[in-house]
Amino acid sequence: MRNFINFFIEKIDKIIFLGLLIISFSLVLNRNFFQNSKFNFFSNNIISLIKNQTKEIDNYLNLRSENIKLKRENLNLKIQLNSVTKNSTAAYKSGNYNFNTAEIIANSIKYSRNYIMINKGSNDSVKLDDGLVTKNGIIGIINKVSPKYATAISILNTDLKINAKIKRTNHFGSLEWNGEDHKSMTLYDIPKSANIKINDSVVSGGMSFIFQENIPIGKVKNIKLKEDSNYYLINVELFEDLSSLNSVYIISNYNKNELYNLNIDNEID
Repeated sequence: MRNFINFFIEKIDKIIFLGLLIISFSLVLNRNFFQNSKFNFFSNNIISLIKNQTKEIDNYLNLRSENIKLKRENLNLKIQLNSVTKNSTAAYKSGNYNFNTAEIIANSIKYSRNYIMINKGSNDSVKLDDGLVTKNGIIGIINKVSPKYATAISILNTDLKINAKIKRTNHFGSLEWNGEDHKSMTLYDIPKSANIKINDSVVSGGMSFIFQENIPIGKVKNIKLKEDSNYYLINVELFEDLSSLNSVYIISNYNKNELYNLNIDNEID
């Protein structure tokens, strides 16, 4: 208390000056319309500027929650889209799939066998052989699961084969990566009788327990006929750039285990 009193005594002249200045300033504003209007205009501008800056900061801090909200809305739209089908078979297949969202925490593209790690695991009902997709295409297949995390074999893995087809002609083949360009893959086993054209869309074939039919993958970039063969080598440009992934959808087939047990398919694709 003594220190406060000493400080007050030492600064009494400045305190009195400041008080008189405030009183004078108040009298000038209250008794002069011009100065009062100028002060109000200036103060309102300052307040508006502060409010705008505060709003911008608040919007920036809320970007993450808004992003999560948009992903959920996009996921709901995707589920609704997959439930709208042209025939009973497609409707049956769509009804057997569940979708979830995840963030990518690790991703490689420079090796011959690349993998992806996500921030969802068995606690979030992620299972082995669940599929990973984005709005632009197929990304990989879950191969290891822990309670909080999971890893997936990337489509940029020379050991992985994806059942795919030319959407326009409905010709099926096997999509594989040759270990070189991360933006393209090769589609095999399409017969030369197929009327394939450059820029034809390549989608998932549906002959799989993992991915639904007609999930986008890429487009035909180049067509070659294998020597002494009746089948094309088709270079497919991927819709998704796997070097810049942030988030994915997890696809789970409810009936996957039952189908595997029946040994209908001898190859996981």
